[in-house]
Amino acid sequence: MIDLNKQKLALADLTDLNWLKQRFFVYPDQRIKVKTGEVIIRQGEVNEKMYFMESGSTSGYFKPEEGEGFKVFSTGTNMMVGLYSFFSHDHRSYTTVKADEDTVVLYVSRDQLPEKNSPEYGLFLEHILPVIVNEIYLRQMLMINSVSEKESVLKKLMESEKMATLGQLAAGLAHELNNAASVIQSKAEWITEHMKDYMEQKDSKGLYPYFLRSLEKGQTKSSAEVRARKEKIKELIGVQENAAKKLAKMNLSDEELMMINQKNDSGIIDRLGNYWEAGLALHDINIAASHTTHVVQSIKELGAANRREHQNFSLLSSIEKAHSLLTNQLKHIETSIDVHEDIKVNGKEGDFIQVWVNLIKNAAEVLNTKQPQSPQIIIEASKKGSLLHVSIKDNGGGIEESEQSKIFQPSYTTKVSGLSFGLGLGLSIVQKILSSYEGQIQLVCQDEWTIFNIQLPKQ
Repeated sequence: MIDLNKQKLALADLTDLNWLKQRFFVYPDQRIKVKTGEVIIRQGEVNEKMYFMESGSTSGYFKPEEGEGFKVFSTGTNMMVGLYSFFSHDHRSYTTVKADEDTVVLYVSRDQLPEKNSPEYGLFLEHILPVIVNEIYLRQMLMINSVSEKESVLKKLMESEKMATLGQLAAGLAHELNNAASVIQSKAEWITEHMKDYMEQKDSKGLYPYFLRSLEKGQTKSSAEVRARKEKIKELIGVQENAAKKLAKMNLSDEELMMINQKNDSGIIDRLGNYWEAGLALHDINIAASHTTHVVQSIKELGAANRREHQNFSLLSSIEKAHSLLTNQLKHIETSIDVHEDIKVNGKEGDFIQVWVNLIKNAAEVLNTKQPQSPQIIIEASKKGSLLHVSIKDNGGGIEESEQSKIFQPSYTTKVSGLSFGLGLGLSIVQKILSSYEGQIQLVCQDEWTIFNIQLPKQ
């Protein structure tokens, strides 16, 4: 499961919340004490304020026209509320925000913000954009957790072999999840398109293309490639360690680096980093939204007789999308992806993203638990005769021989003292998905390496 508390910490790297608070949330008569259960913003009503959480916590709830309401997000101290409705075209809130406990909020009205043609408006956008991106991202992660928990329940139901009953339950659950998934996906698409316009209009330093590049491509460099590139950048343009690390994460040519260095602007690397990170965050949000939608569709199809039409897609792209969904789990692991971009697979890309997510996540959990000296995950693919071969391996110490014959059983897990060692967490579903494409998966253990070998008929 995704640790939302760790995700919140990342906002400090993107913006200075104190600047926003000290500049806009400073009016004594715009400080409100809210009792537990009281409503701050009501769904469907016009909202003309942005709120800053001085203390306490709130949650936002969406109520569809039919069915029960559900929680979309939670906020705590030093976070903001009301951003989507404040910036949307009709300013109407899509959730009802209530105080979870006695809470103190500060607010600022629309007429108290800088005019669009004023010099301070650019500074405002530079600080508020990462906050908006972070809030949308946290809501997406909360929804992913919710979908994952409910999907886990469905996996247990599959063991009962009462497929008729399961099909009815799946249809009902998918209907409820579809409301949530549709909200998240539509809002992610909305914020992406509007932020593209904002970034392009307010760009005076030629940084917009880098925002667009990270938005479209995401993070493509491995941790090993970033380290190697960082040292080269330090030699090439003579910048400090932190600045070189920021630049190394981007797909910048030597010519681009020299152009940036020649601008003689001490703050340009930080601003470029903000543009890049904002685009990357939106890229990951949209991948997560698409994956959520696919999971819901998969649940619907549990009781369906026919599958949707398959399409050709890039194997490398599907693996990179899975990697993007697991960035937090992989941040201390050296991940190598050796897959040619020309390799195509015929099927539903979301199915294969589920396969890669499960296998990579299991490997990451083993490595993060056992903590070998140099944790590695290596992903390779090749075409051999009539078969496509994919291997995913980690140096987490292998799997006991007594467990190797059990790991694909739906009811098998290896949780010891509350610690999950990455087994039984979807491997039966991985095997089921691959079997539906006439593929196979096998486990091989060699010394400290655990290797999952996958074979698929070549398309």
